[in-house]
Amino acid sequence: MKKTIITLIAILINCLILSSQSILIENITVIDVETGKAKPQQNILVEKNKISKISSNEITSKENMQTIDGKGRYIIPGMIDAHIHFFQTGSLYTRPDALDLKHIFSYEDEIEFAKEIIPDNFKRYLRLGITSIMDVGGPFSNFSIRDSVAKNNISPNVYVTGPLFSPYQPEAFSKLEDIPIEKITSKEEATTLFNKILPYKPDFIKIWYITHKDFPAEKTFPVVKHIAELSHKNNLKLAVHATDLNTAKLAIKAGANILVHSVSDTVVDEDFIKLLKDNNVTYIPTLIVSKNYGKAFLAKPDNHPQDLAFAHPIVYGTLTDLKRYSDDEVHERIKNLRKTQKQYFERSASRDKIMFQNLKKLIGSDVNVATGTDAGNIGTVHASSYIQEIEAMQKSGMSNFDILKACTINAAKGFGLDNKIGSIVEGKVADLVILNKNPLNDLQNLNTIQEVIKDGKILNVLSLIQETPEQVVQRQVNAYNARNIDAFMDTYADDIKIYNFPDEISIEGKEKMQERFESMFERVPNLYCEIKNRIVLGNKIVDREYVRFNDKYSNVVAIYEVINGKISKVTFLR
Repeated sequence: MKKTIITLIAILINCLILSSQSILIENITVIDVETGKAKPQQNILVEKNKISKISSNEITSKENMQTIDGKGRYIIPGMIDAHIHFFQTGSLYTRPDALDLKHIFSYEDEIEFAKEIIPDNFKRYLRLGITSIMDVGGPFSNFSIRDSVAKNNISPNVYVTGPLFSPYQPEAFSKLEDIPIEKITSKEEATTLFNKILPYKPDFIKIWYITHKDFPAEKTFPVVKHIAELSHKNNLKLAVHATDLNTAKLAIKAGANILVHSVSDTVVDEDFIKLLKDNNVTYIPTLIVSKNYGKAFLAKPDNHPQDLAFAHPIVYGTLTDLKRYSDDEVHERIKNLRKTQKQYFERSASRDKIMFQNLKKLIGSDVNVATGTDAGNIGTVHASSYIQEIEAMQKSGMSNFDILKACTINAAKGFGLDNKIGSIVEGKVADLVILNKNPLNDLQNLNTIQEVIKDGKILNVLSLIQETPEQVVQRQVNAYNARNIDAFMDTYADDIKIYNFPDEISIEGKEKMQERFESMFERVPNLYCEIKNRIVLGNKIVDREYVRFNDKYSNVVAIYEVINGKISKVTFLR
């Protein structure tokens, strides 16, 4: 009963926060994502949830209207991640078909954790200016995320489909009650699954067009074509996973509307480009996800500033877990990868080169390219991976304008939503992001978010993510293991006090603490803190830590006290 009352109160608070507003944004520079032009001194009127007027002339404000001074600032449409998966968290334990670690962390617990963190992930997406997300395949619970969880929480626009149609089903998923990937080997099986999904009103359909010597792409083509026909007959777009050129061509010939991955086996030819253009197919390059698996398996995540600041800390913390285990304790696959990591990264670089070449070639041919991360896969964390995907797209030679277009209107067009979202046009939904600097000049300016307007409602981005004390402490551990002094110190209060048990003061004040740890991070390359046990007691976190300092190891108990989202006191027992 108590839990029900708390839930109802939370829903009521969200309704109050997100109540309808009339908003006037004055004297702002509008970034036109269809032309690449920056239009200064524009006034935008938002009424209910729509952009009702855009004018270079003054718009008279009305009573109770919220006004935003846009002088010196820039506004873009809310960005879109066109490729994510809710049933995966991004953690080391989220794909047991890729690496079976169920003896360390049960897959059942991982599935529940994935559901638990969805409202938190929603806020992380919005904090980074991502106002729409497309889940391109997962269990039937995806529909409740769209129809219930998103409606009862502050959230981006959520678009989903059900289970993936696939000629292959990983054994790890075969015994689940709610299966994310269904093995489909005949037209009859495809029709049965399609008819099971259809009453849930999917936003599109997805095929995992996996190939193998036992089921080459040509053999399964008739089933893929049948699914495409069913989709189009019901006015649904079809997204297809196809990563080699032959399979991608067959997918388009079958009726694919969206390719959710790069062609990575060879450089694309003119025939492929013609197929894409003639059939108006959207290409989502999804560049970073594959290599992120290897980095997690080697316990060598990039420690990108976005991950350290905005990734779910518990999820991100798992990506170095395999550091704990010797070669004798890990799966043979990991043991071999450790021995051949140089060759692995060389192969990855070769694959990247092909994907970058293909992306540049397609952009030059005016193919509709959209941004998608495949977030949820191991090492590709929800929300925080988005800028990293953009940076990879930039390495291919894409211009800032082309990338911004891929993040907004192109993605909307690809999913048939460009009449609602994706650009700043009168009559469209008011999903908007206000920036302090121009993203056309530098894509890193997408990090200068001032306000996010979602569905015509202003969100305070600085207070969107309210981390628990445990999350704050884990974010601190992640930054420590990354030896990133800025991210590490960001978790501490200005008046931090560090004690040796029981009450001997060791460090007082953030400035002195930074001096000590900055020096340590610079001179000690081999730092690693493993959390052996953790107890959460309100705003106090008690960690038993096993710390490596070069070649020395020590056990320590740390008692953290978190106030207002910052660590204000730490007591060490050694």
